[in-house]
Amino acid sequence: MAVDEDVRCLRKRGVGLALGSGAARGLAHIGVLKVLEREGIEIRAISGASMGALIGGLYAAGMPLAEMEKHALAVTKRSVLAWVDPIPPKQGFLVGKKIQELLRSFIGDVRFSQLKIPLAVAAADVLTGEEVVLRDGDVVDAIRASISIPVVFVPVQLGRRMLVDGGVVNPVPVDYIRLLDRWAVPVAVSVLPKLERKQVEKPGTVDIILNTLDIMQMRLFEFRRAEAKVVIEPDVSFATGAEFWEAREIIARGEQAAIGALPSIRKAISRLPW
Repeated sequence: MAVDEDVRCLRKRGVGLALGSGAARGLAHIGVLKVLEREGIEIRAISGASMGALIGGLYAAGMPLAEMEKHALAVTKRSVLAWVDPIPPKQGFLVGKKIQELLRSFIGDVRFSQLKIPLAVAAADVLTGEEVVLRDGDVVDAIRASISIPVVFVPVQLGRRMLVDGGVVNPVPVDYIRLLDRWAVPVAVSVLPKLERKQVEKPGTVDIILNTLDIMQMRLFEFRRAEAKVVIEPDVSFATGAEFWEAREIIARGEQAAIGALPSIRKAISRLPW
């Protein structure tokens, strides 16, 4: 990068958001984005895993937060069933085609190169165990791969890769921010639950799978959280990963956490060179 280009980049200082996995709890990312947008804090790059990839991808494609929130608040226990397209268990319980069609109805056939904000999405190759960073091609296909919770969703084949949920390898991909924009302040948003979270008396199959992933992801994030200048952790432990109908409170918790982090974010931005 030439010196004059460096100077131009630095004139518009801001953050790179790493939005973490967490299924329904990932709706808190909407609240975080609302606060940053309202405060005029520039979002220069976004990375995401699983639900973080979904919210981040929609936002990077230009979907207004008001519209995103409207759809989230409209979800009920009954309407969640409209996303379900079950198949006899072989590679997973759900095909995921209905969710993919819903996402495409929101942002169309947009490609990474057409996004308003640079985006990188985490996925895992279930055949090799490799972490896969998705940064080109079709955005909806990448999101669909990143949200493919093992066993729940059928894996997504992209090229020779068989991809599942990015949270399996990198639940809050804050290290991707440097790949996208080396001048952005890396801010991690983790919606992983605390260990004292609500217990489910009689957990179902989905509860068991999601809770097992939560435990694994909490451990994984501890190894990478130091790469973030600021970590935002909304208190969303009251909800399970399946409770999308708790959207209003989950989004509100995201807003609260982001407001609390504003001084740290502003301080980190102020320390960037001009």
